[in-house]
Amino acid sequence: MRGASWLVACAALAAGEYAASFAPWMAEAWPVAAAFAALAAIAGYGFAWRGWHLLFLFAFGAAIFLFASVETEHGYRLQPWMRKASVQRRASALSAARSAKRSYAAPIRRELSRRVAIGLGREHDIVALNRAILLGERGRLPLDMRRTFVESGTMHVFAISGLHVMAVAGLLYWLLRMAFVPLRVAGAVAVPILWAYVWIVGLPPSAVRAATMATFYYAAPLFWRRPDGMKAWAITFFIVYLVDPTKICDVGCALSFTVMLAILLALECGKALGGALAQSLCVTVAAWAAGVPIAAHVFGRVTPGGLLANLALLPSAAVTVVAGALGLMASFFSETVAAHFNNLSALFTKAMLGVSAVVARLPGANIETGSWPTWICLVWYVALMAVYGIILANRPRGPLR
Repeated sequence: MRGASWLVACAALAAGEYAASFAPWMAEAWPVAAAFAALAAIAGYGFAWRGWHLLFLFAFGAAIFLFASVETEHGYRLQPWMRKASVQRRASALSAARSAKRSYAAPIRRELSRRVAIGLGREHDIVALNRAILLGERGRLPLDMRRTFVESGTMHVFAISGLHVMAVAGLLYWLLRMAFVPLRVAGAVAVPILWAYVWIVGLPPSAVRAATMATFYYAAPLFWRRPDGMKAWAITFFIVYLVDPTKICDVGCALSFTVMLAILLALECGKALGGALAQSLCVTVAAWAAGVPIAAHVFGRVTPGGLLANLALLPSAAVTVVAGALGLMASFFSETVAAHFNNLSALFTKAMLGVSAVVARLPGANIETGSWPTWICLVWYVALMAVYGIILANRPRGPLR
């Protein structure tokens, strides 16, 4: 499997952090875990042990998680930079910086919000949906509309995340290539524009993670590297969980990475099965299936209707984002052209609303199951990987030469 070594390395780091999360009382013993990691690296490399790097990553993951969890007064005396007051000051400073960034972006966001509505007349609900999908303004959605998407298991479409960021990144890359920007620099030119979009929508964590991944993917040709989604995913994974090991307990972060990984693997399955339709179907099923255990474990709820709805919603949401982004760009040159793109975006938004309303009324679309135990979640993911392996193992081979 392409990128398997990257996946195993990420799994080793995550396993170390996850194991340490069960023993926060051992926080002051982080130097022991760090020393063990160093010994594993030195001994394994010196004696050429196979898999030494996995043991190193496991111990290193445990060490950094414990280090980040130091809370006792004794621990603060050992590490002055970890004192509670200092941590609180840094957290306050970070929160203030984020608020300042959002306030700087607020006038731009208001202007873009106005441009999203060009040509849509009095269709206030559709305008609210378009603003939610493009700019993350979910606060304007009517309550009954929110309930429809929640009950159909499709509310994730309105969170600015990997779907939106990758759609915008792909659009920017295509426009730059149409403008005859060289292949080697087109991605690097698109990256700053992409980050500007993420900043305008308020720097939601899921969008920041997706933009980081897109940065590594699209900037690769600038360094004479072939773009590789799996490597971009793995590097982003390492950055996120090394900078803040406590993210291993964050449900949103786990869901983002799990679904994005499932999409990458599903794209390979789609190629093996052949055809764009097969790829779209594989991506939709994989994105839904990858999120089921996490949602069931945390919220005790499974949404079978989400699978049916997403077959129509994910392609529609991609078209809505692309058409809406084109409408925003065109509005600076011609409001007439912008109105056409905005109406195209609204057409697919209406389709999304209609599909969600139908699915929400289906019996069994939203089922309360109680919290799934960890072992059931593991069995689910093992089954998914088995299906992935079977599809790749049975893909048609090219003719022998």
